[in-house]
Amino acid sequence: MFINYYSRAHRHFGSESHLGFRPGSRNSLSELDSFLSMAQDSTIKNIRDLMLCNQEVKSLTENSLQIAELNHILATALPSKLAQFCSVASYRNGALVLETRTGSAATQLKFMQPQIFGKLKKSSKFRALQNINIRIAAPQPKLDRHYIRRAPAVSAQNRSLIRQTADTLNDQDLASSMRKLADTLENYGKN
Repeated sequence: MFINYYSRAHRHFGSESHLGFRPGSRNSLSELDSFLSMAQDSTIKNIRDLMLCNQEVKSLTENSLQIAELNHILATALPSKLAQFCSVASYRNGALVLETRTGSAATQLKFMQPQIFGKLKKSSKFRALQNINIRIAAPQPKLDRHYIRRAPAVSAQNRSLIRQTADTLNDQDLASSMRKLADTLENYGKN
């Protein structure tokens, strides 16, 4: 890696005397650091610079930071047990939309809405707050748990080998478990 930086810097800046760094000489660590900082490829961009160049990415980044800040303020205004189920969905023109994961959390928010409204109005971010709307988040899609995987039946020879192995074991618990396994495999698929 060092050689790669050195060769790029040599091509870009010229001789090593111009750089102030001579390979093979005993330079201090700070000189090496300054050399490497000069030798870095100028085509590599900082992530922050990339985010600022693309307007859509910049807008999304700013919105997510604002929502995170609003969520933090909301969490301080709510009881801790309730705060873990609630989040800010949006806040525009004085209308705050809170989203909950459960119906019971939505009911508690409705009941506590006047107290929450007063606490949030004290924050500079929520000075323009006019109303609070509460909605329940769409449930996460559930996986189909009714899928049954059919495994091929275990042969009588393999079940017999499991029983024989169980008979040779000194550990009675393990031997018993292996016998139960052989019985289960024998009954598998008979229903």
